[in-house]
Amino acid sequence: MTLAFNFFWLLPIPVCLYIAITMYRRKQHLSYPVFWTYLCFQSARISIEFFLNYVSYTAYFYTYWGFSFLSLIFNLLLLRTIFIGVLRTYPTLDRLRRIGYEIALGCVWCAALLLVFEMSPPEDFSRKIMRAELVVSFTAVGMFIFVVLACVVLGIKWRSGISGVAAGLGVLGTSDLAVYALWVRGGQVSAHELLASWVSTLAFDTAVGIFAFYFILCRVETGVAHTLRPDLIKWSESVRGAVSK
Repeated sequence: MTLAFNFFWLLPIPVCLYIAITMYRRKQHLSYPVFWTYLCFQSARISIEFFLNYVSYTAYFYTYWGFSFLSLIFNLLLLRTIFIGVLRTYPTLDRLRRIGYEIALGCVWCAALLLVFEMSPPEDFSRKIMRAELVVSFTAVGMFIFVVLACVVLGIKWRSGISGVAAGLGVLGTSDLAVYALWVRGGQVSAHELLASWVSTLAFDTAVGIFAFYFILCRVETGVAHTLRPDLIKWSESVRGAVSK
């Protein structure tokens, strides 16, 4: 069991590095700088955590939760990059592009705080950390849903690379939300530690597989349409006029 878990734990390292090298050769790191940095970060993160797991549990504990928090922040930055990048070619949605994500982020963040702190109060330091991670993961999933719904409502078609990043982030956010909710509400943390570890590991492997499919196998980027539905253009213009008055 330990050998199998270690295999799936370390599997994303060569895949992430291969994606990063492929993107660099194709100059895609210039189009997706945040995502390219994210791949390098995850490769370094897994390597450091795996090493510390066999050296010092205390060092591994703090490193794991620190990297987990940074990873969730990365997810939010990637979602913001997707949202702004998709809307950049639509001048009529310039105001939505500049402030829409931040407004939605604030609303989802407040909702996450209210929901999570309605749960039973944390009993120890570990559970306090998990509560903070749960708030951030809830926010990440909420923002993923917001970005998807915004593009669906506006009739915007994503490019293939953006679609791959968003799909992978959706898998990661959903698994993180489920794992942290299980840990916060599930009583003894140790009773669910093995299950949560397998869920997180397999979900991350799945997300990396999605990244690989879109950035290694799918070589052609699908163009972004530069026209919106006429009714949405009229709505945007009416809102702009009302705000300016």
